[in-house]
Amino acid sequence: MMEISFDVMQSAAIAALVAMVGRAVVKRVKFFQTYCIPGVVVAGLVVSFVLGILRGAGILQVNFDVAVLKEWFMDIFFTGVGLTASWKLIKSGGKVCIGIAITTIGLILGQDLLGVVLALPLGLHPLHGIGLGSLSLMGGVGTSGAIAPSYEALGAENAVVMSVMCATFGMVFASLCGGPVARALIKRHNLHGEAVAETSKDEVFALNNKNLLGSVCLIIVSAGLGSYIAIAAGKIPMIEFPYFIGCMIGGIIVRNVLDAFHVEVRAEELDAFGDICLEIFLGMTMMTIDVTKLAGVLGPFVIIFVAQVIFTCLWAYFVTFRTCGSNYDAAVIAAGHIGMGLGNGPNTMANEKAVMAEHGFSHIGWVVYPPFGLLVLDVFNPIFCSMIAEPLTRWLG
Repeated sequence: MMEISFDVMQSAAIAALVAMVGRAVVKRVKFFQTYCIPGVVVAGLVVSFVLGILRGAGILQVNFDVAVLKEWFMDIFFTGVGLTASWKLIKSGGKVCIGIAITTIGLILGQDLLGVVLALPLGLHPLHGIGLGSLSLMGGVGTSGAIAPSYEALGAENAVVMSVMCATFGMVFASLCGGPVARALIKRHNLHGEAVAETSKDEVFALNNKNLLGSVCLIIVSAGLGSYIAIAAGKIPMIEFPYFIGCMIGGIIVRNVLDAFHVEVRAEELDAFGDICLEIFLGMTMMTIDVTKLAGVLGPFVIIFVAQVIFTCLWAYFVTFRTCGSNYDAAVIAAGHIGMGLGNGPNTMANEKAVMAEHGFSHIGWVVYPPFGLLVLDVFNPIFCSMIAEPLTRWLG
């Protein structure tokens, strides 16, 4: 079998090409736009599928050197997530934020419990249950690619490909299910939104070298601080503390210290740099997995995935709606929560926008829920999925 190896720079270049080609494909295919599927996932899956077939047929083995750079981009992305965790945002949401936090954390725990309960009788490792739970469905491809390799190290074979594919299919069903659930709630309770719908316009933020350099340095310095947190936490016995969680905590600390001293944080620049790192990280992750390995566990995969979709829709209908106020805002939030619970941020916004276009605007649903819900999710979910892995393996593995 022919073998080709790419060094670290060549591998990074291919990952960048995957991201760019994927973005170009999504711009031209309505299906991917409708279901909010990132271009890098589309192109990366094609590359990994083709390489998997060639490798399985004994024709070509391609090796990428992505370990160090992939981890760096991942750490920087999660540091950026930490820098969004402002205590001011939590206080500004009032009581509704308590309901959002309860239903978000509850769905995370519920998906993971359901996943583990179904995985064991189906002959899967208990960590496959987490991988086919909140790790992939609420965490998305990024969190799956970051944490699933540690599951494989603990004995959950093919956890990466299973969780990544679960996250990918989840984005489709997130868009299919969110609107119908919200409309059922609105019809049953005779709810109405604001008479005058508000539309959001894309804002363009001016960039300059000085400000952008400051924001990039802020992320890197925060990650450096977080590295010491990760190293210190890693010395605690019986606990597997991921490096990127330390980086994220470093970002949280820095953000709130800056807020206390009234130092401006340019969120749009932090988001832009974090998104770039996420795209490259996903490119490296997607092009190096072997999706052909999913064939051996397709039956259990489908059973758990379908159960998770049904559970998430029921949770949004019965729990999210009541926890967030049992009103029109809560119905819009329920649509967004399905987008968040099965897909990603864009799915959340797309679901809410579709409901509001038909039934009226919701200020709380559109302005408060997405940033705060994603904040709770992005902080709690990776920490929980990482910290539960080793104990769960000892108890049930």
